Amino acid sequence: MTIKQVQVGVNNLLLGMYVSRLDRPWSQTPFALQGFYIRSPGEINQLKTYCSHVFVDIEKGRAPLGKAVAPAISGESKKTLYEPLARSTARLASKPIKKNRQQTTAAPLVVRKGIYETSASLRQESVKAKKIVSRLKGSLTLVVKQIGRGKTIDYGRLKDSVGDMVDSVLRCPDAFTWLVRLREQDAHSYDHSLRSALWAVQFARYIGMPKDEISVLCMGTLLKDVGKTKLSNRLLRKEKRSDAEEKEYRKYVAYGVDILRQTKEVEPRVISVVRYQAERNDGSGYPEGLAGGKIPLLARVTGIASAYDSICYPREASEPLSPSRAVSALYDMRDKQFSDDLVVSFIQSIGLYPTGTLVELTTGDIGVVTEQHPKSRLTPKVAVLDREGAELTDAVIVVDLKDDEKTRQALGNRDGSGSGLLERAAIARDLEPGGYDVDLSKIAHLFVAQELEGSKGLLSGWRQRLHLGS
Repeated sequence: MTIKQVQVGVNNLLLGMYVSRLDRPWSQTPFALQGFYIRSPGEINQLKTYCSHVFVDIEKGRAPLGKAVAPAISGESKKTLYEPLARSTARLASKPIKKNRQQTTAAPLVVRKGIYETSASLRQESVKAKKIVSRLKGSLTLVVKQIGRGKTIDYGRLKDSVGDMVDSVLRCPDAFTWLVRLREQDAHSYDHSLRSALWAVQFARYIGMPKDEISVLCMGTLLKDVGKTKLSNRLLRKEKRSDAEEKEYRKYVAYGVDILRQTKEVEPRVISVVRYQAERNDGSGYPEGLAGGKIPLLARVTGIASAYDSICYPREASEPLSPSRAVSALYDMRDKQFSDDLVVSFIQSIGLYPTGTLVELTTGDIGVVTEQHPKSRLTPKVAVLDREGAELTDAVIVVDLKDDEKTRQALGNRDGSGSGLLERAAIARDLEPGGYDVDLSKIAHLFVAQELEGSKGLLSGWRQRLHLGS
């Protein structure tokens, strides 16, 4: 299918245009999606910073005015070294958006970038985050047990733990991400709620949401499923439910609201998140079938964070999906289950290659994303795995893809020739977590528990295999 696009100078860009291609590889810019609608003057200013001209799809978005239009270009863009990098998300923009005219349109999402800056290094924050994760899981486990026994909820303890989590993610989101992704063999059933809370807080951090709102969001996301304690295990574990069983299952939302209302310390805004988190933008959700702007923002954020985690870690699959496949599925939900701007901003907040993602570089090397650059998410820090070791994690070389010269030297000098690489090293694609015998726990401990020095001895002593289901 031919793409109807025209070349437009960055000084002639308008709100509502759909940018389908740049005058440079996407990997050299901070844009997480290869194809997006211009929704704010800030995005135009970003394009001016990185590009001289762009290409806009005149069928999907607003057309240029008068002389701003360059000769039309049809067909596919010229293939480059970076085409594999864009391949995982370029296809996502090909579907037209269908509006539901009957729904109440939500107010445009306000994104205030630069409100929160990383204030602690990954190694520094990981020491604190490890203790916070332990306390938070303990607090959440206690609350669920108290609910099951009909006792008073220790809400104060959980609230303190939530405050610690929010502070940690605001300081350095990568540290908490590592610890939540890494499951131990005795991991309990609350991983989904904890991961969903992490994605929600990361998103809130990205859009510059006030800290008190983030705390409410985090608490509501953690408690979104407490009503399921009132359902039978048989019903919860059943993959295909009859209409009657589905109706019974959906009662968990009302059960959760009732449980939290019985605890005076629980803020009404937290209860609101639990009450409306299963509603959807097109009115297909439950329990009230609300649509669009009738759904509170915090509940919409919890809904998309929960949906993303369920896509990444499906119950029926033995292994989680690669981030690109999860992003693709989430992107297909835009203007259906979730509003378009919420989906796009959420994807931008987590990035195409979240911390812990297994990736293949353009050099053919296999690596693991260890740390993100908030303003350059396509060029993260990567632990490149040893090609010659008995195991892929016998040794690693840590490179920062943002520093191309040092990366090429580090990867090219492995054979002792000192010649370096001739071509740019970039992420070609992400990989399915279960497709390679890579022990991510070994990689993680290099950054979240120990200093890099002396890592070889540390690596050789661990044999635990990582499992990431929920």
